[in-house]
Amino acid sequence: MKPALTAFACIASLALAPVAMGDVLNANPSANNGGSPGWGLFFDLTSNGPGLDVTHMTTASSAPAFANFNIEIYVRDGSGLGNPGPGQSFDGWTSLGVTQATQGSTGSGISELIDIPDIAVGAGQTVGVGIIFTVSGPRYFGTGSPPWQIFEDANLKLTTGDARSAPFTNGGSFFSSRGLVGSLTYEVIPAPGTLALMGIGGFFAAGRRRRG
Repeated sequence: MKPALTAFACIASLALAPVAMGDVLNANPSANNGGSPGWGLFFDLTSNGPGLDVTHMTTASSAPAFANFNIEIYVRDGSGLGNPGPGQSFDGWTSLGVTQATQGSTGSGISELIDIPDIAVGAGQTVGVGIIFTVSGPRYFGTGSPPWQIFEDANLKLTTGDARSAPFTNGGSFFSSRGLVGSLTYEVIPAPGTLALMGIGGFFAAGRRRRG
């Protein structure tokens, strides 16, 4: 009769198991318009129920194939859309930092998967997001002024979006709607008390990803 695994052995085994990347919400599959380096793309993220973290994304830029470019991600409580609107000032915005991205195999196309600073979206809350592109400019979907686009699943709603040539200032040009091209990857945050009911195996399956 084989000895039962100890709790330590169970934990070690689970720790070596592959961790799921999370759920993916797809936005526009391709771009038909774009801007220059220094431009900003704005959109809103709304939780359709549970709290969640957006951990990765893809986005389109004017970079050549496989070239590197940078994005800086800003967030605020509540919507970041509209003109006049929050995008005209730094008031209420917080920078999560600058992240290097790598273009995919097509110039002016969609990037490879970008590991971004986590964007926390509380249960039932809306977070405004502003992405500032440097080195290369943003590529997006939209050439006129139709309503914002909405992409959503059971957990996350994306409302997209606006573009600004001089973000967080009263100057420059404003364009809407200009929708995100690419995708968002997110992880649902278990509700308080859920982990105790799930047990050790469930804890590791649903636990939030540690970030380096």
